[in-house]
Amino acid sequence: MSHILFIRKNPLIPQSLREVFPALEQRIVIRQSADEVESALNRGAFELSVIYADAGADYLEQQLRSIKSSQPGLETIVLSPVANATLEEIAFLKGADLYFTEPLSALSLSRLLQKNAVSAPLRPQPAAREPATEPAARGVASTLHLMRDLSRILSYSLDYKAFTQHFILKLRDHVNFGRIGIFLQNSGKQSIVKQASSDHLACIASIGLPTDLVECFQLSRKLGIGLEISCEPRILHHQRGLRGADSVESNAIQKEFSILGCSIAIPISDREGNIGVAVLSGPVTDRSYTEEELELLYLLMEELGLAIRNSRLHTELAQHGRFIENVLHSMASGAIVFSEDLRVLYINDAAKRFLQFAGNSSDLEVSFADLPNQLAGAVHRAVEKGELPEPFLMPDTSGEQIFRVSVFPIAQKGEIVLLPRPTMVILEDYTVIEAKKIEAINRTKNQTIRLMAERFAHEIRNSLVPLSTHAQLMDQMLEQPSFQKSLKSSLLAETARIRRFSEQMLYMAQYSHTSDDSVEPGRLIEESFDRARGNSGRTEANLSLENNCCGGALRGNSEALGFALEEIFLNSLQASPEKPEVRVHLAENQEGIFFIQIRDGGPGLREEQLDQLTEPFYTTRNTGVGLGLSVAQKIISEHDGFLRLYAREKGHPCDIEIELPLLLVTQ
Repeated sequence: MSHILFIRKNPLIPQSLREVFPALEQRIVIRQSADEVESALNRGAFELSVIYADAGADYLEQQLRSIKSSQPGLETIVLSPVANATLEEIAFLKGADLYFTEPLSALSLSRLLQKNAVSAPLRPQPAAREPATEPAARGVASTLHLMRDLSRILSYSLDYKAFTQHFILKLRDHVNFGRIGIFLQNSGKQSIVKQASSDHLACIASIGLPTDLVECFQLSRKLGIGLEISCEPRILHHQRGLRGADSVESNAIQKEFSILGCSIAIPISDREGNIGVAVLSGPVTDRSYTEEELELLYLLMEELGLAIRNSRLHTELAQHGRFIENVLHSMASGAIVFSEDLRVLYINDAAKRFLQFAGNSSDLEVSFADLPNQLAGAVHRAVEKGELPEPFLMPDTSGEQIFRVSVFPIAQKGEIVLLPRPTMVILEDYTVIEAKKIEAINRTKNQTIRLMAERFAHEIRNSLVPLSTHAQLMDQMLEQPSFQKSLKSSLLAETARIRRFSEQMLYMAQYSHTSDDSVEPGRLIEESFDRARGNSGRTEANLSLENNCCGGALRGNSEALGFALEEIFLNSLQASPEKPEVRVHLAENQEGIFFIQIRDGGPGLREEQLDQLTEPFYTTRNTGVGLGLSVAQKIISEHDGFLRLYAREKGHPCDIEIELPLLLVTQ
């Protein structure tokens, strides 16, 4: 992995570079002075340095001098926010390779940085000696055996960075290496959001490595030691076992060993996968490691990896628990969690406030006995008996607030939960919602009453007009036969209209399926059409009936079903001013369902009307109260049937279709 050193006196990234740096695949190390990374520069840790020259000529000259004295061959770019001939001259005199002034496009600068991130010259590294088998090494191996057993204690540690540092300190007491660095990848599992694992390996513990090098230098799984270890988990030597001595990978490995001053890399595994690399130098006695020592070091690093995994899992679990607690605490709704023995495991401040516990403080202890009786009873049945009530409303002790209480068990998905079981209660403040609901109900009632009064007053007034007219002329024209005939006709027509309105309201207010008569469909339809024809005054209206039934009968209230069909036929005749003809098709299926399909001679129903035609008091005419289809739908529904409306423009063969269950089939 390439490392780029960016130097600026102000530690903030310039606005012009804020889009460039995140897009680079190289690691960007930002420092205020080159002296802060002197050791890393001395070891050749960087491939490119960039100096942002916004702090004057002296600052630029000092940084260039420090860089060139520590790493003479390092490619250096000077970037100035404004054109300045003096700065440009100093830059080139003190060893800068390129000088640019802003504005410089983000794309051009990005390509420039990537192109100039060249490899620094390798520093000489002593060749690794072949493993020896000195007798003195056997005592060390025995000690390592003991350490392998003792290292299992590390699995109980919770701070993996601390115990890793302690681990390598103890290890050095028995294996006298000069330096060591433990490089680990960031954990891919997070407490809230799962992210992809990082390809970078950062140093979490070290001995003998300069602090500035540890802070700025990382390994990568895409190149060098990290790639080699990831592809083939094995102990990697500086001079032995490299694939392709002149390859890019081999050069990168040798360079990283040279920067770290180490000669051996050992994979760190958690028995599921490789999570890092341990890079260390040879023993300070200048001898080589024996094969047995290397094998034991490999196994010790595996134990270390397992301990790190356990520590990370514990940290993630603790973070997850804190996250859940923070979520419950932040909820506007009250939350209470109960254990199997009815102990209150958690209660947030909202629940304490809702239940009006004294003080409402966060440290107030609440027990099951403190709960209101209604809530305590529901929780007890849920925990002990597994009886989960439907969400219910509960007032507070003062009666001023109303809460919606939801009780549900806590269990893993798909897990069979035995009783008693943990349970959670959610309290939601429904005071405003219930008030709004009552207000909406009252408002709807008032609107309905006003609409009913308006429609009925209008219709009754229309009915009274001819009657009052005849009453005014009665004294003068009572003896005339034509007047008597007109008076009789008006009385019959208007009283029939008022009676129809009254029956509509009665059917809307009462349950219609009050008897179980056996009703013959064909006769019921003919009788209903005759009444509709008489009430509409359309004596010339014609019924075309096509009966394809096998003699099945309907079960229900014949009077109510007849009234429903009469209302439908009245609408059909009123919609056919020029051609008062209604066609009815009767059919039944093998499942015992009876179908009535009705089509009139009018223009048919429109698509935009279908959802409103069955609503009470909706009408498209100047007369009537708009209850005909509403009453018909209610009666048919109470007889376990369905009323469907179809738009003529959709090409359906009928306007209205009725489905009713058959009682029986006659022979």
